[in-house]
Amino acid sequence: MMLDHCYSGVYKGFLSDSRIAVRLENCLSDLLSSGTAVINRLAPTHSLKAAFYRMLSNKRLEHDDILEGGYRLCNSTLNSLKHVLCIQDTTEFNYRGIRNKLGELDPNIGPTGNKTVPGFFCHPMLVVDAESSSIQGLSSVIIYNRTWHQKDKNERNYAQLPIQDKESYRWIKSTELSRGIIPETTVMTVIGDRESDIYEEFIVVPDQRTHVLVRSRADRNLSDKGKLYSRLDGIVPQGNSTIHVSSTKKRKARIAHMDISFSKVIICASRNYKGEQKTIELSAILVKERAETVPDGELPILWRLLTTHRIETLEQANQCIEWYKKRWLIEELFRVIKTKGFGIESSQLGSGAGLKKMLSMTLLVALKIMQLKLGLKDESMQAADVFSSNQIDYLDMVRQRVEGGTELQKNPYKKQTLAWATWLLARLAGWSGYKSHGPPGYITIKEGLDKFNQQFIVYAQVMEHKDVCKD
Repeated sequence: MMLDHCYSGVYKGFLSDSRIAVRLENCLSDLLSSGTAVINRLAPTHSLKAAFYRMLSNKRLEHDDILEGGYRLCNSTLNSLKHVLCIQDTTEFNYRGIRNKLGELDPNIGPTGNKTVPGFFCHPMLVVDAESSSIQGLSSVIIYNRTWHQKDKNERNYAQLPIQDKESYRWIKSTELSRGIIPETTVMTVIGDRESDIYEEFIVVPDQRTHVLVRSRADRNLSDKGKLYSRLDGIVPQGNSTIHVSSTKKRKARIAHMDISFSKVIICASRNYKGEQKTIELSAILVKERAETVPDGELPILWRLLTTHRIETLEQANQCIEWYKKRWLIEELFRVIKTKGFGIESSQLGSGAGLKKMLSMTLLVALKIMQLKLGLKDESMQAADVFSSNQIDYLDMVRQRVEGGTELQKNPYKKQTLAWATWLLARLAGWSGYKSHGPPGYITIKEGLDKFNQQFIVYAQVMEHKDVCKD
């Protein structure tokens, strides 16, 4: 029985050493199967542990080489898409527990937000189909670290530096890198949070097929001497909508009723901007929760969005709001990678280069978990996008065990779709299967995938033994 997997052939012809390519593809499959980025947990045998360590310490393999395979996978899904959302954000990975093992001489490790904690930063761009919201992959990932004993911003005269020399340039560079992955015929809307509200981004990034949509960070000056926030506050709401708010430590779950206002604005560059174009015309959108749905003790939800898309109707404003709401997908990607998923920050590797390679692998694998979840909403996605043919056969065996006796406990999705597979994984993890109980979450799906992979390994070994006996 030949065991193919969803990463088979991804690096074929790209990496100069075919042995490294096959080893990397198998390690990605093992990482997906185990559900953990901690090698001592994901590798059940000494030989498998050794294979991982050899690959992660191999100086001929860079973390960018690993990510390139992900870009190739992303590019292969985009040819038929007219418009994609390019969602970007930054997160940090800290390795407080292994600081003594890493040391300050490692060029791939530096201080994080807490200047005493070692680690690095990761800035991915997640590509999502604007129409279906299905995840297509990653078009760029910037992994970088600061240096120990770096001068502070005042000492470096940071405000006067050109944008190319600032850490914030990553918000622009990510789009420049992504243009080489996303077909020229595909429209891009680049989405970011308040940290990406950078004047230079509005100047450099837009072109005939590229738009910017960000949440405002500052009350910018307008060309008519007014202020952005006052202008938006002075507009009578032009429409309304609702937003589903999930429960968090700071907010209660609810359906929030939102007022919507929008206007054309001409914003001014900051006094430190050295470029020639001192103003730029944008569309601004105010999304503010009505008092009637704000719980006691909470502040209302308030978004001020800036975009290069032309907003002239309520429908256009609502479309941009819906696109911006997809930004939560990249937050979910970080959640799957970290403590609630693969536990990347619990890795015990002794070098920054090795940790960056493991992060690169985990990013690619975490996308598969997210695709499973989103597959419940997009029944055009096929199980073959994630699972091998042998695994799909075994999924059908799982179906016979986890389906209940009533129609309500039968798998409601078409066989061999990704939604069909995800439903089965969730049932393996203990989810009830009843639609009235709500859809399964990422962690439930991941736990189900972990159980499935453990069972499939045993099944594959039995089938392989039978094949040998036949011979």
